[in-house]
Amino acid sequence: MKTYLDELRPNERRLVVGVAVMAFVVLNFWFVVPHFSDWESVTARRYKAEEQLESYKSEIAQKKNYDDLIKQLSSDAYQVPAEEQSLHFAQETQNKASLCGITPTSLVRGAEKTNSLFFVEKSITVVATAREQQLVDFLYNLGASNSMIRVRDLSLHPDARREQLTAQVKLVASYQKASPVKTPAPASKAAPSFLRTKSTASTAPKRPNTPPKRS
Repeated sequence: MKTYLDELRPNERRLVVGVAVMAFVVLNFWFVVPHFSDWESVTARRYKAEEQLESYKSEIAQKKNYDDLIKQLSSDAYQVPAEEQSLHFAQETQNKASLCGITPTSLVRGAEKTNSLFFVEKSITVVATAREQQLVDFLYNLGASNSMIRVRDLSLHPDARREQLTAQVKLVASYQKASPVKTPAPASKAAPSFLRTKSTASTAPKRPNTPPKRS
């Protein structure tokens, strides 16, 4: 069975083959060559995706450590109801002072700081007269416990007899904020539109159907 090329002359065959080769080259140059750089971009995207996947896997592997850290941070702050936090802070301070034989002469509550999203910081200024060892024990007990009470400011001066020290200590403590309770929006008491229309229509005064007067 003869093909189309077999029926052509040698010069015509060369011409047809040459045209086919030229068309193949032009089509490749037009459609294929511009996409040679796509392989590099695909390879770069693949490497980037693999690196991102590895970073995600490493973060997922740290989930237990993050959970432990969250539990530790949550346990550091006092979990006391908001209405009892000031009283709890004052009682905790007096208890630690009593353990060291110190009787505070005054406890002055300071302003609260609520800049944090999760904690509220309360402050108390303690004024007490005691011996040096008692003050050292008091400060040590504040730092040795697992509470969040810490010393912000400290000033010391001898008393009138120069036998004891009068200390003015500003203490701060962190408490957890109470989570806000979302109250549902009150339901509207307005009647539905179709009921309002019906009631309006029913209460509207009716005009009497009087025939027009003839002149």
